[in-house]
Amino acid sequence: MPQLDAYDTQSAIALLRQHADYEHWYDVGKLTLKDIVNTQMIAAMNPSAGSFYVDPRYMRHFWTVSIPFADNESLFLIYSTFLQGHLKRFKPTLQELAPLIIRSALTLHQNVMTSFRKTALNFHYEFNLRHLSGIFQGLLFTDPAKFQDP
Repeated sequence: MPQLDAYDTQSAIALLRQHADYEHWYDVGKLTLKDIVNTQMIAAMNPSAGSFYVDPRYMRHFWTVSIPFADNESLFLIYSTFLQGHLKRFKPTLQELAPLIIRSALTLHQNVMTSFRKTALNFHYEFNLRHLSGIFQGLLFTDPAKFQDP
């Protein structure tokens, strides 16, 4: 997001808002209107970084969608579906460990996310579902012949 000016506006966003409102810009050099046609705007915001304020007069032109991170119960259901389906090929003593493995992985992921926060120095600390899915992807490659007991 551009820096705020002395009037608490962002000139780049104000220019985009003007286009959204009037579908043209005023050319101060030629003293004429410049019509901008056949355009669409798509915007995305990172909810965990940057400024969280956008001019409501500009936001009114957008359809806003927010997708929050899934809660632990939803993640448990998703991963248990995959893991329990895979563990059906294993002995019953190993099948019983599925909920414990899933809860442990979810707890570990949550602890890592809260302990290792993304900062300017540690910009690479970004933990998401891709990392958590990698754990279960590895578990789904296990061979029942190599795992006989818990």
